[in-house]
Amino acid sequence: MPIEQSGNAVTNGSIIAGNQNNQTIHQYAAKGTNREIQVLYERLRRGDSSDSNSDFCAELEHYMSLQPEIDVRGLDAKLIESNRRDLLFLAKQMKEKAAKAIMRRQTSRTAQRIFVIILDQIHYDFIMKVTPLIEADCPRVAVDEKIGSIIDELYTSLGENLLELTAKDLLGLLFFLGGNCHIRWDKC
Repeated sequence: MPIEQSGNAVTNGSIIAGNQNNQTIHQYAAKGTNREIQVLYERLRRGDSSDSNSDFCAELEHYMSLQPEIDVRGLDAKLIESNRRDLLFLAKQMKEKAAKAIMRRQTSRTAQRIFVIILDQIHYDFIMKVTPLIEADCPRVAVDEKIGSIIDELYTSLGENLLELTAKDLLGLLFFLGGNCHIRWDKC
């Protein structure tokens, strides 16, 4: 005998099959997406008023500060000395855009945390995957391909991407790190 579902009307509730209780609903991120970033997106979506703070978190402050004990050269010198003069103009523009993107979100602790996760990942991947290629005198094409794959993977991990960052914005954050003495494109 078929079950007929007609004339169902719901006010202030839901129609479900089976039992309903107030347990947590689990949302699963697509494979390859950063789960912590997805949770932070949910906070941004809710617009939590306790999220507002005028100070940068310590981790983001670290990336925004020059690290003279690492490499005191600026972005210009690093790019020129690593035979990347062709990137100079674009890299400086992208670095500036990245800094402005961070500043636009400076009052949101949640957005700051998202930027920290992204900067940490770029920095980690650069140190672990790109620097060894540079130290092994690999051709620029190989180094740039690795940087491209890192940016592509990171872009995929952003998932819903509520900050609306593009792959080019992520590359700008890489140049931001280079300009603040965190990474370099030539041998140590």
